[in-house]
Amino acid sequence: MKEAMPIICDYGFDKLELNRIEGFVDSENKNCKRAMSKLDFEYEGTMRDCEIKNDKFISVDIYSKIKRLKTNC
Repeated sequence: MKEAMPIICDYGFDKLELNRIEGFVDSENKNCKRAMSKLDFEYEGTMRDCEIKNDKFISVDIYSKIKRLKTNC
């Protein structure tokens, strides 16, 4: 993930001219949440009990990265 995400973000911002890239992460997935932070995605909030997984409601954390001038994703 740490090798692929910067390439994906660069492509999204530079080639597709995106302004925002979002990541939705199961609130219980600590490894993925840590990875999003290391990739400079900002935590925006939690959607509580918004999805069903294994017949139970789960919460999802939202992370985002906004295009900056000369970003290195």
